[in-house]
Amino acid sequence: MATESMKSERRINAIATVAVGGITILLCLLLARVAQLQLRPPSDLRNEMEPRVSVRRDLPIRGDLLDRRGRILSTTSVGYRIVVDPTQLKAMDEAIVKLARATGQREEVVGERILSRVNENKRREELRTKLEPFADAGGNIAAWTAIRSALGAALGRGAPEAVAAAEDQTRQISQDGVEPEAPAPVLKPIRYLPMSRLLTEEQVEAVRSARIKGVIIERVMVREYPGGPEVAPIVGLVGFGHVGVLGAEKMLNKRLSGTGGTISYVRDAKGKPLWIEPGQVKPAAPGDDVRLSIDVELQRIAVEELQRGITDADSAGGRLMIFDPLTGEILAMTDIVRHVPDAIPYPWAKVLPQPPVATEAPVAVGKGKAKKPVARKPIIEDHGPPPPARYITIQREQSNDELPAMHRNRCIEDIYEPGSTFKPFVWSTITELGRARVDEVFDTESGRWHTSYGRYIEDVTKRATMTWAEVLINSSNIGMIKGAERLTYKELHDTVVRFGFGRRTNIGFAGETGGIITSLKDWSKFSQTSVAYGHEVAVTPLQMVRAFSAFCRPGELSGTLPPVRLTAQTADEIRGAVVERVLPVRIANLTREVMQGVAAKIEMNLATASHGTETGWKYSMFGKSGTAEIPLTPPPGKNLRRPKGTSGYFDDQYNSSFIAGGPAEAPKVIVLCVIDDPGPSKIRARQHYGSYVAGPVVRRTMERALNYLGVQPSPTEKVKDELAGL
Repeated sequence: MATESMKSERRINAIATVAVGGITILLCLLLARVAQLQLRPPSDLRNEMEPRVSVRRDLPIRGDLLDRRGRILSTTSVGYRIVVDPTQLKAMDEAIVKLARATGQREEVVGERILSRVNENKRREELRTKLEPFADAGGNIAAWTAIRSALGAALGRGAPEAVAAAEDQTRQISQDGVEPEAPAPVLKPIRYLPMSRLLTEEQVEAVRSARIKGVIIERVMVREYPGGPEVAPIVGLVGFGHVGVLGAEKMLNKRLSGTGGTISYVRDAKGKPLWIEPGQVKPAAPGDDVRLSIDVELQRIAVEELQRGITDADSAGGRLMIFDPLTGEILAMTDIVRHVPDAIPYPWAKVLPQPPVATEAPVAVGKGKAKKPVARKPIIEDHGPPPPARYITIQREQSNDELPAMHRNRCIEDIYEPGSTFKPFVWSTITELGRARVDEVFDTESGRWHTSYGRYIEDVTKRATMTWAEVLINSSNIGMIKGAERLTYKELHDTVVRFGFGRRTNIGFAGETGGIITSLKDWSKFSQTSVAYGHEVAVTPLQMVRAFSAFCRPGELSGTLPPVRLTAQTADEIRGAVVERVLPVRIANLTREVMQGVAAKIEMNLATASHGTETGWKYSMFGKSGTAEIPLTPPPGKNLRRPKGTSGYFDDQYNSSFIAGGPAEAPKVIVLCVIDDPGPSKIRARQHYGSYVAGPVVRRTMERALNYLGVQPSPTEKVKDELAGL
């Protein structure tokens, strides 16, 4: 009995041992299989090894751009467009017809777009089938990279030889039996195909009613620009992903963008949502609304008056800025380029590169050195000075007129020689250093003079003598040069630098240039002469209005420069702004008083041109005119140069400008106008100067701007006399 019991116990133990051992072996095999599937899954499983948790990104609402008074310049709305999944389309012909009718597109356009992607998916499937036997092949990284490159070429052009090369290289790696070092290329089908621009509500309803399998109505963010084309180059554009790519949209992108949100959810094998775990919803935070310093109404005034000035002068274009000298805010900024029918391209000298040739030096004996190639001197196709004509002076890229935001903003990006508008900065420095007195009389040589080194100088207003104040009022080149000769090279060079020229204003606008000034080590007697009357220095309109603020700021701020802004300032920002002093208060105010004499000439020219209809101005102003020939600058990126025998300037083609502050007794705005290339008729009549073509634009803009801003009119002479008698 005991013996049977012991046998039964041993049998049970044996069975248990076998069972436990078998289960252990099965678990080990299962674990090994899991490890194999995780580490080296078969190719048919790789494409299915995606997490069952999907994440949908929630784009934030982009903030609005507003003008300084809160009017919307750009905003975001919701729109809808059609997206097609080509793999889900069944009745292809019927789907194409329905989709074309619902969206108002031509059937052949819709069909060609869809069928091209369907054919591409078939080609990818064929390639995936061909590479399937070699998906687990091993090889070194260089060879595997070669496979991927060949495969990419095959996808790009569908070349059979590229597919064959990929197969051969994969087969060779398989025979070598080396472990793989890179994953196989994934040939996923195209499943996302945008098919339309934004749809109307009627089109959205038509697409829904059509019930086409594989067609999705996608909700998208749309950026709209109610500010209109006048402010488009300032506002800019947003691109893919609702990211700013131009203008203020780019400059302020971080503030406008906000923070994106996410929604994570578990999905089934068919991709349908099942549930959302707690805490997996992170809502998007909208971007901030930002007020620009631009005033839409002032921008409209600027565009109207500049367009009128360009037409009156028959010019190739123009630039105009309205600037607040107290806060440093840009109130308006416009740039217009006009097509001039009679202007022709300038005949630049072409540089023709030559291929390298071997030298004639003998080969070193016994060393086997080859001859080193040397470049030939380039051949220059130069026909000498071109014949007299009106040439195209504004190098502007061809851009879509339907997208004015794509246009260059030449007020910030392009430079020009300021001419006599630069003289107030030099005049004030000479006066500050005590090198000339306001009432000191200068010999202005009756308007014609040669410098000590023989350079010929001529004045527009020809007089035998002028006081130092009259030198500025009458814009005497001779008087300014004689005053500048009392400065050292360093003193005049430092004058240019301290007013902010030669460096960016750091406004934050993409494409801003710092201008050009001659370095001190290259400064010469020619520089001393040229800079004195606004040549050999290149500036932007933005730099000019900021520098001119030194003569326009009130009280103890007179003689200082404000930081430049394209966003509206708060009261705290105004109080905390860092200022840069460039002149003593007394000298800045004195320069302003002297320049008031220039405004009288502008008003006289306006009255003459309008036969006395444009008189009775409400606001006084002070300013300075300037006229400078346009430098010959070859277009960038092209192998061109200036022809021999030319002066470095377009003959009889000018940039004419005027800059002014007003009202003179307490300046509220600065207005700068640059008229590019006034027409030949103006030049023949000697009315191409800044005081004739740019001055009237500034006068009219100043009057309208100050009236719109509600500034109190300037006191009349009678009122001034009464106040003086108190």
